[in-house]
Formats: sequence, C-alpha cells, structure tokens
Amino acid sequence: MKGRYYRTIPITAPAYEEEAIELDAGKTALISLHCWNVGCPENPLDVNYWVDMGFPRTTEEAHRIERDFIQPALDAARRAEILVCHVQHELIAKKYRQHLEEGGEEILQPASTPEPAILGYRERIQARNHGEDYPTKSPLKDMDFPNEVKPLKEEPVVYTTRQLDHVLRKRGVVNLIYMGFATDMCILSAGGGIGPMFNLGYRVLLIREATLGVEMADWFEERNATRWAIRFIETHYEGTIDFTDFIINCNRLAESSGP
Repeated sequence: MKGRYYRTIPITAPAYEEEAIELDAGKTALISLHCWNVGCPENPLDVNYWVDMGFPRTTEEAHRIERDFIQPALDAARRAEILVCHVQHELIAKKYRQHLEEGGEEILQPASTPEPAILGYRERIQARNHGEDYPTKSPLKDMDFPNEVKPLKEEPVVYTTRQLDHVLRKRGVVNLIYMGFATDMCILSAGGGIGPMFNLGYRVLLIREATLGVEMADWFEERNATRWAIRFIETHYEGTIDFTDFIINCNRLAESSGP
C-alpha cells in the first residue's frame, strides 16, 4: 500500500511524504476501536448529556463513516482472511464471550490506583461537562456495537492494552491498521489504542477516511479535531493509509487465495 506521513526534519521545510508499505497479511490485524451505538435508533441521544461523539452532527457523521468506510473495511479484511480485532469500552466488551476467551483473569486485572488528590473533584467536573450521573443515566448505559459493525463470533473483543497485546502475540501479529473513534481521543490513547500499542513496539497505521474526532458544533465543517489528530499520527507514528487502497489490496489478496 501507499503510506503517508508528515516529514518534520529538517524543521525548516516540513512536508507530507508518501512511501510504499508492504505488510505480511498473516502478521496484520484490522483494529475497529470504540464504535458505539449512541445516537442509533435503539439508543438515541439525550440532549442533557454530552457523551460519545458529543453533538448531533458529529454523531451523525460518525455513523455515516461506520456505514461507508468501517463496515466495508471489515468485510474486505474478512474476505482476505486478515485478523479483525475489536477494541471496546469495558461495558460493551463484557457483553461478548470473546473477551474472556482471550486470556485469563490475570490479563484483565486492573492496575492499582492511588487515592485522588482532591476527593470528588474529578466527579464534579465530569458531571458539569457530561451531565449528572452520566455513566448510569445517559445513553452510555445502553452502549453496544452499532449493528453494521458487530463482531463475528470468532473475532476477538478486548478492552485493555494487555488483552490486545496477548491476542496479537499469540497469533504472531505485529502490524495494526486502525479505524474508529474518536481520532483525537481514544484512537490515540485509550487502552489498545495507537499510542499504547506503539509503545509496545507494534507498527501502527490509521485509515484516514474511517475515523472522526470529537468535532465541536462551531467548527464542525473545519474538522479541526480530526485534522489535528491525523497530523499528530502522521508526525509521531508510522502514518496513515487510504481507504480505497486498503480495499483494493484486500480484494487482491482474497482473489489470489481463491475459494
């Protein structure tokens, strides 16, 4: 495929660069990260809560991206017999039996955390920004996969970096192609996201068209969050690839393997 990154050196003449990327299909996984059904008919938005992709237009655009890019990419990877992994919120992952099949309890044990510096402060700010009792009363309480991008029964569903690392090492996978939400938040830093997996030594790429940042209502058209996050990935990690290029290469692989 053709990869794109943003060259930062020399710092007096930064510019986009393209390079050929050749990946061993058997060592590659397509990662669908944090695709949620918030804003779908079965789990509609509530104007009293700012959750998931936030505002109505951003939520609608995210679901369009799921239909037009993420679902076709999943289908293409499956035809090409490329491993598909689903990185999800814990509340969703635990609804699917696959999350327990990918490692014992030691993989799922959370790290201990210290007492908060200011008791109750984090909770007050979250309630102000997202809505009172938003984890239990907002659409988050009914989160699941959107119907278009649900996992197949044999596809891993994980919610921590350790789980995903366990899944990949067991299968000899080292190349990760990401898609999902949100580009400027979870794609970069959530458990199993690009940053944590890069720190473990994995090659990480993003399909540019198959993602969206949490765009604010007053800059939705400019896509400031998405553009910033994609540029961050293109300056700090391997870079990005084009959706059409990915589909074409998956189709070639499927055709070459035969029925």
